[in-house]
Amino acid sequence: MLESQESKKKTKYQITSIQRKILIGKIYPILLLGSIVWLCGEYLFSFLFSDLDLTGRNLLVYIIVVIVEVALFILFFFASKSNKTLLSISLFIILCFLLGILSLPIVIFTEFVSQVHMFVSLSVGASLIINFITLILRDKYFSKGYIWAHLLLFLVGCAIIELVFIVIFNIHNFLITVPLSLAYILVISLILIFYGVRTVSKVENENWIYAFFKILGILLVALVLAVVVVVIVLLIIACAIATDGAFDLSGLGGGGGGKIKRKKRQKI
Repeated sequence: MLESQESKKKTKYQITSIQRKILIGKIYPILLLGSIVWLCGEYLFSFLFSDLDLTGRNLLVYIIVVIVEVALFILFFFASKSNKTLLSISLFIILCFLLGILSLPIVIFTEFVSQVHMFVSLSVGASLIINFITLILRDKYFSKGYIWAHLLLFLVGCAIIELVFIVIFNIHNFLITVPLSLAYILVISLILIFYGVRTVSKVENENWIYAFFKILGILLVALVLAVVVVVIVLLIIACAIATDGAFDLSGLGGGGGGKIKRKKRQKI
């Protein structure tokens, strides 16, 4: 009896080779693809509609898109529950692409276009780190005795992503940007690693797409919480800018959005 209890404790977060293949061969790569599609959609919509007047008919269209997103997510749930893999993946890709339009209010009404791009890019970065770890470890991923390998690869991945962000987004305010980006990457990575492993170990192998949906659901919850935090930070930055730059917070993610707003003011 004692042996069986100890065995359960030891194997609580252990996964079989089949479950490992599902995670590193299906779930993680599809999530990476979805985050890339989201980033592409966000760039496209912010480029096409940054000067859009979000009132009247345009506001109605935006609300309809939000409703469609919710409907797609519900359809995704039923499709995954019914083990309709191809339909579920198709709904997921459409969901990710349309997710890029949700940030339009920030793009239109603020000067933080570059910060929005950076925030969406963090999801891509987190997925890249996880796929990087699994690519190196393969059958050793989430196996006993490799905790330091996981940790080392994660730190290397974070360092690479941060360096890329510093170059691409021209980051200057490291005290704000780096802790925020690392915190978001850490949250996404922990969800993918620990909750992902736990979910796959509890779902039937033939219905892995439902495990994928459950992981995505938790990621969306984390995304909503992260958006709330980012909005609060942006409000603080806006207040700092309103006080004639009393606080040097301009380097949060580069200066991508100022030109658009300056053009609008000149037209007025």
